[in-house]
Amino acid sequence: MKNLKKLFKMKLIKNKIALLLLSLAGFFDSSYLTILHYKNIIPPCSLALGCEKVLNSKFSTVLGIPLALLGSLFFLVLILLLLSESEKNNFLKYFKPLVLAGLVASIVLFCIQAFVLHAFCQYCLLSEVIVLGIFILNYPFNSSSR
Repeated sequence: MKNLKKLFKMKLIKNKIALLLLSLAGFFDSSYLTILHYKNIIPPCSLALGCEKVLNSKFSTVLGIPLALLGSLFFLVLILLLLSESEKNNFLKYFKPLVLAGLVASIVLFCIQAFVLHAFCQYCLLSEVIVLGIFILNYPFNSSSR
């Protein structure tokens, strides 16, 4: 039984590291887009040829705030929660609903790209895939809290 607990704890640590790496990748991706937004530069788009259309659309800001900045803040909060010491109080309490909100936002933003703009931004897609990965990896933490 002791080995099973140790194995489970090792799996949780590996998942937490993966969540941290994904959150860092999302933070850098969103921060890159935020910096370019304020410099009025459209990043090169080599995979999906719709970056300019997506990043210049009315959907790229909310009340004048770039979605990329909101994404950076989202990923930063995830990073801080993952690094927090009081795991049971902060991590499990706030991480799950925050990731769920991020997933819902990502789905909405993907649908806007696909069905409204008919264009895709590779940096936006990367962020959306990262949120999906975080959501999927979050399940072991959810089941361990029961």
